[in-house]
Amino acid sequence: MVKDERLLAGIGDDSAVIKINEKLAIIQTIDVFTPIIDDPVIQGKICACNVLNDIYTMGWPDPLSMVSLIAYPPEMPEIIATEMLKGFHEFCVKEGCLIVGGQSIQNPWPLLGGCAIAVADLDKLIYLNGAKDGDFLLLTKPLGIQPAMAAYRLIKEPEPMKEIFELISQEKMEKAIDIAVNIMITSNKPVAKVMQEISVNAATDVTGFGIKGHAEEMAKQSNVDIIIEKLPIIKGTKEMAETFGYPLLEGKAAETAGGMLISVSKDNLENLINLLKKNGVKPYVIGKVIRGTGKVNINENIEIIEYQKT
Repeated sequence: MVKDERLLAGIGDDSAVIKINEKLAIIQTIDVFTPIIDDPVIQGKICACNVLNDIYTMGWPDPLSMVSLIAYPPEMPEIIATEMLKGFHEFCVKEGCLIVGGQSIQNPWPLLGGCAIAVADLDKLIYLNGAKDGDFLLLTKPLGIQPAMAAYRLIKEPEPMKEIFELISQEKMEKAIDIAVNIMITSNKPVAKVMQEISVNAATDVTGFGIKGHAEEMAKQSNVDIIIEKLPIIKGTKEMAETFGYPLLEGKAAETAGGMLISVSKDNLENLINLLKKNGVKPYVIGKVIRGTGKVNINENIEIIEYQKT
């Protein structure tokens, strides 16, 4: 690809950042994926949250507009597509993001997503490549979406495998599913607002590559090593991951619309935690940044923090 000085972030980053002039930049991102739950309105909200979180990852809390894309097979009832778009639109409106158009096509399986843009102050953006030796790592949502949604699919089966419920109770699964769905429709906008007030060095969101994969991108681009010492997870998902075969405790289980992974200096750590809490975000200090060459190490005796609704 031809290098252009206007492109400040691109392939390998959460969003593209294009310099307009000495003061302004455009942030642009796109995301599309298949539905993971049956409720079409909630699914629409999950998709919109996942797209907009990539704008917030850059530390910018004000998305400007969204162009949506929906694809579905001819045999799928149109009301399902309509309800997915309804949820998508409702979430964008709540976030202050304009829906300015979209595209619908036929496809063998349903897809939903969109392309979002923001116009941002050039000097207020946060990138993936700024983590520094001595920084602390914060995570703003617990992990465990993939095993929780595997439990969701199991429960939805006409004849679920009863022996699974002998290992993990259906009640525990349902509680974890409720938490997972709430996480996936919880915006990272408050985190981006806080990052406008408290200086941080780097940020990314945790999605399809799991906590380890996204931490590795931060470590490689920042030319540092990252040590993960704690893993906050949804209560019950440890057992679910072990039962269903997902590498949650290895940091490799996929997340959807996950939390922000933030690298922050020791001097700003306490202020960042306090302001996040004031804005309704529960942050977890999960590790640290040291000198290195782009590696991520998860402690062998990792401390597990289980999150449950209070």
